[in-house]
Amino acid sequence: MARWLVGLVLISSSGFSVAAWAETSILELLSDEGNLTPQAFLLQVEKDYPGIISEFEIDIENGELIYELSMIDTSAETVTEFEFRAKDGRLVTQQVSTLEADDRDELIAVNLMEDKSLTFYTLVDKAMKDKQAFILEAQLDHDLGISYLELKLINGDGKSKMAFDIKTLRPLPLLKWD
Repeated sequence: MARWLVGLVLISSSGFSVAAWAETSILELLSDEGNLTPQAFLLQVEKDYPGIISEFEIDIENGELIYELSMIDTSAETVTEFEFRAKDGRLVTQQVSTLEADDRDELIAVNLMEDKSLTFYTLVDKAMKDKQAFILEAQLDHDLGISYLELKLINGDGKSKMAFDIKTLRPLPLLKWD
């Protein structure tokens, strides 16, 4: 126990934080050429499965990068949640459920995307036009009468957030409240 505390004090006093280590670890996994990039993965999923991706995020399980996403199929009125291995794109789990009331905001955004003949990949690509970063999370939402894509990104400078209007295909200012 004493060694552990001394190690913790040494790490703390060195200015090294657990959060910085975690960000570095995620960035290293995303930069590993053995893993599919999030964008390449999104493009592949859109070709292989029906519906529109409404949410994407990464997870690390046992040191392995896992891509988690949800797809809304408006014709079948379902939401499918998936987990895939980033190494080879292999499906780990899949769960299908019917659309519910709490899916309403994402469904409004998905309907607008269908009206504009947009895919999730295309929307992400337009939003990240000049950004050199990896996607940590991406989610469709509808709030205050605006349908948008919210992105959480990471690069060597750290994490950042952005919102992108689906209707105008332009970045939105981020409002902060809590």
